[in-house]
Amino acid sequence: MKNALIVGHCDLDNPQITSLLEKNFSTNVTRVKLQKKVIEHLEKQDYDLVIINRIGAFDQESGLELIEKIKVDGRFQVPLMMITNYKDQMDNAVEKGAVPGYGKDKLHDKDTIELLSKYLCE
Repeated sequence: MKNALIVGHCDLDNPQITSLLEKNFSTNVTRVKLQKKVIEHLEKQDYDLVIINRIGAFDQESGLELIEKIKVDGRFQVPLMMITNYKDQMDNAVEKGAVPGYGKDKLHDKDTIELLSKYLCE
């Protein structure tokens, strides 16, 4: 079974992302509301994918800054994926070391399932 960490998504988006992952993959999903708690979770468990909101819904922290922080830390080799409808922000995330993500408006697209399968298929 794979493990995914979902970071900073609101109470509307989180259940949709969780449902998508659980219905399409054999995946345990852990939710973290506050970005400052992410490193603590990464230290305790290995994840196959971390899905990060562009702006944290509960702390208004930047997903780009979180990606930088995790990459600079250097201890974690987990793929980081930013979710955003803004192409420039997605491009920035990839430049900072994230894997390509998808827009919230593409959540149920076939391409999104294929993208996620790179990290969550057994």
